[in-house]
Amino acid sequence: MKRYILIMGVLFLFFLAFTSLSHALLSQSINPDESWLTIYQDIDRAWVAEKVTLSLHQGENRFFLTGDNLLQERFYFHPFDSSTSLKTISTTPANRYQIEIAAQQAGSYSFLLSFFMSGFNWKERYMAIWDEKSADLYLYPSVFLSNRKNINWKNVHVSWLLGQPAFLFSGDKGGFPEDEALGAAEGIQPQVMMTREKSVTMERVSEYQVFHLPYTIDLPAQSVLQVFPELRKFPVKEIIRIDKGNLKRVLKMKSEGDPLPEGWVTIFGDNQSVLGTFQFPWVRTQEEFEIAIGTIKTFQAERKEKSYKRLKVDWNEDRNIASFWSEIIIEFDLVNHSNTAKPVEIIEPLPVGAKLNDNQGWRWEDGSAHLEIIVEPEQEQKIILRYEYREVWS
Repeated sequence: MKRYILIMGVLFLFFLAFTSLSHALLSQSINPDESWLTIYQDIDRAWVAEKVTLSLHQGENRFFLTGDNLLQERFYFHPFDSSTSLKTISTTPANRYQIEIAAQQAGSYSFLLSFFMSGFNWKERYMAIWDEKSADLYLYPSVFLSNRKNINWKNVHVSWLLGQPAFLFSGDKGGFPEDEALGAAEGIQPQVMMTREKSVTMERVSEYQVFHLPYTIDLPAQSVLQVFPELRKFPVKEIIRIDKGNLKRVLKMKSEGDPLPEGWVTIFGDNQSVLGTFQFPWVRTQEEFEIAIGTIKTFQAERKEKSYKRLKVDWNEDRNIASFWSEIIIEFDLVNHSNTAKPVEIIEPLPVGAKLNDNQGWRWEDGSAHLEIIVEPEQEQKIILRYEYREVWS
């Protein structure tokens, strides 16, 4: 009798403590029928969804859910079959969750088990080829999906979410370092997934965009997976911009397709020369955007304040000086040493209430003077900006 009781006790403990093949630990050993991962960006989180099958007897059934993978009591458990119903979910002193399910008859039933898990991130990287002759930029996106858990995912559906989630967990650090996210940390090497016939698809969910791989993949423990969405082509307008006297070269484009996450882009020019690596902005559908790619050696710009003078005085009621109307003249010397014409945009901040004089095509916009011109090949051009503004006398 004692031996029988001992054997039954061991079997009962084994039943409760058996490490499930599911990524959340149920007190019944299960292997998920299907798994989905939705990876968030920069908050070290993924939302895990698993379709699991449980063997139930008729009436009340009780299971325990445990494991370090469950975060902040945020999980979802729901039956697929109407002949089963979820009665209660409650916590236990051992930091577990007790789940009670009622079944109309004994059998195997499917449930959806979802929860948050730490150790995941994704980053976007771009490579681009700029064809100056055709004025086109060919953009090659790549997404790095990081799994820093000691869990091997087999045939899992993977999605990644673009947009800052409305919730944040207490203790969130806002992501983890760039080198870790991209697998540069010791012991982690990216595995590459080439583009297949079916490309990445996008779904809009409220204010978010969710990108899906249309096939299942393996995502091994401590790995980084590189995925290549489809090539994007953009007509480019090159601008030489002089902003507050600083010269920079800007590529202006418009996105007609799906949103593009922010990241870094390495741009190649003619003869596969590397122009450099630059910041790529977060781009929405139908949004105009630009990439600043540094200076250009074949173009020079010099800004000079040529004159400053007071034109007239404003008096107050006591016949004391209240303010002056003053005039400033700024000269821009532009030299194009290249053999192609260059569009130039000059932006000069103006004092509040300033008035433009001797308009050469200058326009006022958002507190600055703007001028757009073309400087022909091997040409030097002088541009004058003249404006008046009120100086308050103190």
